[in-house]
Amino acid sequence: MKIESFKRRLYRFQPFLHRLVRPSPSGRGVGLFALASLGALYLLECGSPVIFDDNEGLYAGAAHEMRARGDWIVPTLDGMPRCQKPPLVYWLILLSTSLFGENELAVRLPQALASLLWMAATYRLGAALGGQSLGQMAALILGTAFGSFVFGHIIMPEIFLAASIAWSFWFLWKALTGKEKDRYGIGLWASMAFGAMAKGLHALIYPLLVAGLLALFSRTLRKEVRHLFPWQGIALFLLLVAPWYLAMEGRLPGFLQEHFGNEQLGHAVNHRIPPDAGTVHLPIFLGEQIIFLLPWSLFGGALLFSVLFPVPRAAPAVLEEQPVGLLLGLWILLTFLSLLPSSLQDYYALGCFPALALLLARPFCEVREGRPHWTFWIPFAAVAGLAVAAAIAGIAYGTNEGLGRPSIVASPVDQRDNFLAAIFGFSFNTWRAFVPLLLWASASLFLGGTAGLWLAWHGKRLASGICLALAMLLPLKEAGAGFRLMGDYFSSEKIARYLNRLATTDRRIVADGEPNFSSSLFFYLQGDRVYWVHSSSASSFSLRSSPEGRKLYLSEAEFLELWAGERTVYWICEESAMKHWKRILDEKTPSWSIVLRCGTRVLAVNRLQGGLPDHD
Repeated sequence: MKIESFKRRLYRFQPFLHRLVRPSPSGRGVGLFALASLGALYLLECGSPVIFDDNEGLYAGAAHEMRARGDWIVPTLDGMPRCQKPPLVYWLILLSTSLFGENELAVRLPQALASLLWMAATYRLGAALGGQSLGQMAALILGTAFGSFVFGHIIMPEIFLAASIAWSFWFLWKALTGKEKDRYGIGLWASMAFGAMAKGLHALIYPLLVAGLLALFSRTLRKEVRHLFPWQGIALFLLLVAPWYLAMEGRLPGFLQEHFGNEQLGHAVNHRIPPDAGTVHLPIFLGEQIIFLLPWSLFGGALLFSVLFPVPRAAPAVLEEQPVGLLLGLWILLTFLSLLPSSLQDYYALGCFPALALLLARPFCEVREGRPHWTFWIPFAAVAGLAVAAAIAGIAYGTNEGLGRPSIVASPVDQRDNFLAAIFGFSFNTWRAFVPLLLWASASLFLGGTAGLWLAWHGKRLASGICLALAMLLPLKEAGAGFRLMGDYFSSEKIARYLNRLATTDRRIVADGEPNFSSSLFFYLQGDRVYWVHSSSASSFSLRSSPEGRKLYLSEAEFLELWAGERTVYWICEESAMKHWKRILDEKTPSWSIVLRCGTRVLAVNRLQGGLPDHD
């Protein structure tokens, strides 16, 4: 009775939901040009900066070691098995570096292509749900959103998972509503296999769970759900996914339990042992999503108005009959509900960004007479006004302080491990270096906001949205330049290249802290294994499957014994921690010296032997 009552209420809510995605006719030429320009920007920007620590170094480093060992089955870092993630990202990096060499462009190219696939899926899904205009605008919103560019520029499996989920929902919708349903059902399982091999079973759970709820609440779709389970599709999924897992279990007995139990389920319920990442608090996480969707999140009021006060006009029968809004609503709702018990990370909501982009694109694709409601044109004015304010503040600050190289004060790397911590982990003076970038970005956004306001004021909704999307290209390009400015503070590349120029005599390289905070060493360092002090990141499974790896994790006493010995030891440490270490090192080896500074870290050596290479 309760379910029936809930379903009756839901059916009454259907007209509200399907109004979110009604189509409107419009030309496609300018939108396609904007999408092509956006795709070119993603490809051109993937060659820089240097590989960053944490996520990027973990994947680039593992692929580097797999190539060196000639082993495409077992990923390793520092010679120890890395069992956290499936291998697709490693394989794509290996394929790319086989073609283009081991460099930043080749390593990031698969990430950029995955971002383009993500936008393409959003376009196709929007076109299927509400027409070409909706698909174009949603893809532009997704690709020009600030967070999409930032996370699409950093090597991680989430973009691959998000692209997989978006394509899965397109295949799901076509299998439920289109022709040749079984063929689309096979495509659904192939897409889910892609996501499962990039990140995990999340790729399987979201589409199938949404499909089950659609069948429960929609009489129209219930009889079509059988097309989602063709035996050929299920067989294809197993054929694509099972071999690697079985091979890993054969090579590392106990892997399946560790991978599915500790890694995937452990992260899902915030119970991974040992913890390998900090958790973002829920209110901060929700606020971050508004930031990541800028400038488009400013149009949330226009979306609400367009739903509450729809244009009275006939909609295509398919949208009247099918629960389009329910599909998108369930997609978003299940994504956020599934994240509540997890070890939240900034980027965990990326999987539902296409659904959010489709909703935010709705007001741009309406056909209304006269001037739009203020909730639609005010955001354009806000973009232009904020751009002017930012430019004035930048000029005033730059004039007062000068635009020379700023004196940078930053928190240690391990205290800058999420988005907001990375922003606030630097002194305010640091951002003086970004003033020239800010001025160009502000100019572009002022022009785009002003032109968009004029177009919106005259009722040209879609044109105004495309105009703002084009104006976002330069700020995104400047964001890429910002990455390059801060390279030393997020990468160990400078340290690795310095060590590579030294003669590779009998030496030890030791780092203070967790390996992921210096992970770019695994990609750039040639031939050396790294030893670690104060690290708990090696899981019991990795040590059990590779017992020789225990020698890489040193206590303070073991490190000091090594430091005082005859062998040359290079020591990587946060400069702030040298207050603790200086007295101890002075007692052990008075001749020790700091030979390099890289961001907040220093490279010290226990004794100097021969000449030192030049360095910046």
